[in-house]
Amino acid sequence: MAMGAGDEGAFRRLYETQGDWVYAIALRLLRDPQAAEDAVQEAFMKLWRTAGRFDIERGTAKTWIGIIARNAALDLGRRRQPAEELDEANLASLATEAIEPPDPKLNRCLGQLPSDQARAIVTMYHYGLSHSELSEQLGLPLGTVKSWIRRGTQALKLCMES
Repeated sequence: MAMGAGDEGAFRRLYETQGDWVYAIALRLLRDPQAAEDAVQEAFMKLWRTAGRFDIERGTAKTWIGIIARNAALDLGRRRQPAEELDEANLASLATEAIEPPDPKLNRCLGQLPSDQARAIVTMYHYGLSHSELSEQLGLPLGTVKSWIRRGTQALKLCMES
């Protein structure tokens, strides 16, 4: 990335092309427009500071940006009280609601996983749940959930690399 060399124009273009997507991630996790804006600012500051460490061998720029955006929102959410708590009906739907991945290749690779693994992975990452929270929502032992996530993500990595 040119941004890693300190190119402010590259940073501006990144913000213009990815800012709305980063905001959508933050808003989905925080459910508060002001907090989401703060998370976007934190995410882009981290992207600027760490751009030189981006390694294409470890994943795509989009994935890297998404992880930083998610982490910025979760960090901010931990420091603040959530605007509203999810009620039991919403929490129960997290594990059953269908979510379409944004990448067709990822969608194909997820389709090759056992359905329980795929649903657990998508639910965990889409809603920013911890292993414990996912275990609770699925009503399954924590060890089972961790195994599904670990085996599923390993299989996804192999599939995405091929």
